[in-house]
Amino acid sequence: MKPLRLIIVEDSEDDALLLILELKKGGYEPDHLRVETAASLEAALNNGTWDLILSDHALPAFSAPEALNLLNKSGKEIPFIIVSSVIGEDVAVSAMNAGAHDYIMKSSPARLVPVIERALHDSEVRAERKKALLDLRESEARFRRIAENALDIIYRVRISPSLKIEYLSPSVEAFIGFPADYFYDNPNAAFERVYEQDRHILEASLKGEKLFSKPILTRWVHRDGSVNWLEQRNVPIYDRVGRLVFVEGIARDITERILYEQELKKNHARIEALSNRILGAMEEERSRLARELHDELGQALTAVKLDLQLFNEGLSASQAQQYSLKQSIDLVDHTINLVRRQSVSLRPPVLDDMGLLPAVKEMVRGFMNRTGIQTKITADGFSRRLSKSVETALYRCVQESLTNVVRHARARNVSVRFNKENGLLALSVADDGIGFEPEKMEVHSEHIGLTGMKERVKLLDGCFTINSAPQKGTTVSIKIPWQDRVEGEAGL
Repeated sequence: MKPLRLIIVEDSEDDALLLILELKKGGYEPDHLRVETAASLEAALNNGTWDLILSDHALPAFSAPEALNLLNKSGKEIPFIIVSSVIGEDVAVSAMNAGAHDYIMKSSPARLVPVIERALHDSEVRAERKKALLDLRESEARFRRIAENALDIIYRVRISPSLKIEYLSPSVEAFIGFPADYFYDNPNAAFERVYEQDRHILEASLKGEKLFSKPILTRWVHRDGSVNWLEQRNVPIYDRVGRLVFVEGIARDITERILYEQELKKNHARIEALSNRILGAMEEERSRLARELHDELGQALTAVKLDLQLFNEGLSASQAQQYSLKQSIDLVDHTINLVRRQSVSLRPPVLDDMGLLPAVKEMVRGFMNRTGIQTKITADGFSRRLSKSVETALYRCVQESLTNVVRHARARNVSVRFNKENGLLALSVADDGIGFEPEKMEVHSEHIGLTGMKERVKLLDGCFTINSAPQKGTTVSIKIPWQDRVEGEAGL
């Protein structure tokens, strides 16, 4: 049994009972209240919740039109059905126009349940529609509150059948200098504010020719003549046949971010230029010192050695004095060799005369003689001289890598590999030492060599990586673009 709370406006208790019996036959379990006057109906409406009102058309002191009028004044939407013995068609039509849902004759009680079911169903539909409408209005109000107080610009543009701005949040005025109302009647005025060179970007987006999945960046001219940057994220809305009808979106003023990025790029360029000058100055100073050590100091020491040898040949002295003089000659000879090594270390002449690979081979020979660490060099695809800047950078990177092997790696074997792959010059220096965890390496003065290597590679638009793990050895990898790095032919 379906519960049903109803008011019966009826002066006949017997007629009301017949209605209740008919409802029970139709599967309802009625909970009813019978009223006969306006006051009793008004009290019932104010003090209860009801599903239905059944009303006789004419009572001694009341009538269905009066009852319907009270219901309308109460503001409650309760299905109202007239049940009467005699009712004219004009009266029935008038009652329906006033808000009655239906009417039946008391002589046709079989119609009662179907009419009630239809009225209850219609009432539920109206209630759901009313709730949906209220929810929609509340949602729209909430959206407007958010949109009208947001710093970002929110918009809805109709594309077809004609261009029209349907919504534009007030925040547009701060960005472009014109209030939103200015663009509603003249949507083209908005697009005229787009920087001329960027209009094709916006037009392509609104026509669906540009992917909506990515934001678009455009410049807009403010009312005061300044140019601002806008980042837009658009959402397309299509009709059933796939035609673009609306574009909705949100836009953000990113002028400060763009200006900051531009200034950051300028600063990076200045830093790179300064680094380049510093490294260039370092190499020039190395070359100068190498020349002075080799030419001036080396020649001076050689002259001293020759003088000591001549003095020794013409000296008639005791064995102790001759031994002391020989020790001095040996010390000068050792110093000359030391000066030569330092001169080569500062700027090996073979690097300028013959190129990178011969210079590295000479460096490796000296490295193995000093340390006893076996070092192998392989070179694949190298048959031409590189530019001076590239050869110097790669030579210094190999030099610094071998220095780090001696200081930290405890390695027995090292591999130095040069090759050309996929348009890149590749260099790697790998050892079988104790390794370390690169991600835990902190920047401090002991790692200035690594920083210098990274900076040299960066200035050549290259990539510098270190792969290592405890007890797994270490590999330094460098890759730089191959094009425009070749100066001339040379057999390496």
